[in-house]
Amino acid sequence: MTAPNIASRLKETSVRLPNGRAILCANGKFPEKSFSELYQDVRACSAFLKDKGIERGDKVLLFVRSGYELIVLAFSLFFIGAVPVIIDPGMGLRSVLRCIKRTQPDHLIGIPLTHWVSRFFYRSFKSIRGRILIRSSQFSAQALAIPDHDSNPIDVSPNDLAAIVFTSGSTGPPKGVCYMHKTFDGQIRALKETFGMQEGEVDMTTLPIFALFNPALGITTVMPEINPSTPAKASARSLVETLLDFEVTTTFASPVIGRKIANWCEQRNLRLPVMKRFFLAGAPSPPALIEKLASFMDNGNVFVPYGATEALPVSYCSHTEVANTREGIERGEGSCLGQPLPGMSVKLFPVSSSPFGKEIQEVKDGEVGEICVAGPTVTEEYYRMPGATFDSKFRYESKTYHRMGDLGYFDAKRTLRFLGRKAERLNTPQGFLETERCEAIVNSVHGVRRSALIGLGTKDPVEPCVVIEPEERFRDQKTRNEIEGEVLSKLKAYLPRFEITQTRIESSLPVDPRHNAKIHRLALAKKWTKRFAS
Repeated sequence: MTAPNIASRLKETSVRLPNGRAILCANGKFPEKSFSELYQDVRACSAFLKDKGIERGDKVLLFVRSGYELIVLAFSLFFIGAVPVIIDPGMGLRSVLRCIKRTQPDHLIGIPLTHWVSRFFYRSFKSIRGRILIRSSQFSAQALAIPDHDSNPIDVSPNDLAAIVFTSGSTGPPKGVCYMHKTFDGQIRALKETFGMQEGEVDMTTLPIFALFNPALGITTVMPEINPSTPAKASARSLVETLLDFEVTTTFASPVIGRKIANWCEQRNLRLPVMKRFFLAGAPSPPALIEKLASFMDNGNVFVPYGATEALPVSYCSHTEVANTREGIERGEGSCLGQPLPGMSVKLFPVSSSPFGKEIQEVKDGEVGEICVAGPTVTEEYYRMPGATFDSKFRYESKTYHRMGDLGYFDAKRTLRFLGRKAERLNTPQGFLETERCEAIVNSVHGVRRSALIGLGTKDPVEPCVVIEPEERFRDQKTRNEIEGEVLSKLKAYLPRFEITQTRIESSLPVDPRHNAKIHRLALAKKWTKRFAS
């Protein structure tokens, strides 16, 4: 049995839409490419890589800048059946080196800086037997000087390893997720069948990995002027101009990007008339932001998909559903995750730090549990990490489920609600308190940009404390005092049992580099516990 190689999908698109626009660059750093030209470059690059000794099944560490070269290289590796290894450099050098050492890649394809690092930290790179230095000017069939040939993407089976993609490590050590070809196929089907993404649409890509799905779907990729490792520094003006100038119909972005776009549209009274869908993901988005962004879209929806590197997408909700549940969300009832996608199974089990066994039973309706998922977009193992796989995967009703590490429950309408990460739940003197039960209340206070629930203390039970990041214009001492007062008043009204009296102010909460949205609550807890004890 064979499964579509994602490079085969690109080939089909190049035949069906040879002159269709495949890749566009908002800042003009590289010329526009048609699907035919993209496929020609991929085919030439695949021959180039084979000539350099890369073979089917080889693991290839891919460290190149976001842009056309990343797309061509990734498709070229799929073309020949090699396995790209994707590690986010934003996790820090020490973590990156650990990931490389654990994966033991066969080849390195990277920019000059990466090659220098590989020589200096040779122990982490000692498995490397081939190195290819990459410069952006190389990425065309003409520059590679490879003659035209008739080779085709290699046939693959559904369970063949397609890629190793590392998690961000925001609440634990980064782990290499095994993406099989059937996983990519399931994701492409979900985008097409659930969200209605169609040929001829235009996508503004703020996360490079998502640019790999567009050519397979016949969708034009527009690359905005943005550094994916620091999205918080992106220009709001440039982002909105890209949406309008290129008549973008869809985009996938973190809440920090969504906020920039919404604020710019509001300040200049702009509309997004051709936008069909705006995916907000990477971290919980405040209902106010979701509704605000939707108000500028005349003919589209803001979707909030739920998932993780190990399973994406799992479920989703629209801005309409968020609006209908906003009052409850801001009372501490948890974020709305909507309904599972077709073919996806979502179940809740008792919260546990131990692996699940055969005797595991689901929680009762309405009870909080650990979110576990199975289905075509769910990965089945971590690479060379049997312990982590054993902890996170289990069999139930003849399916392999993944433990998301998140807490939630099904409300009276069987809508999945999110209460936060299991690792960030607090054990307080009054009982367990989840982050999303508390932070949504705080974030609803005027002048609060975002907040973090942390525990003060080194042993359970801990004292709950809310760290507040005010909006820039609300940072004078008087306003800060007013905000803290209103926060405590709301917490007393909606969470009286927990008797929260501790608040702290931070000008900027520490966040993950990938989305600039996931808050490092555990780091905050260490910082303020040390100060609290002194």
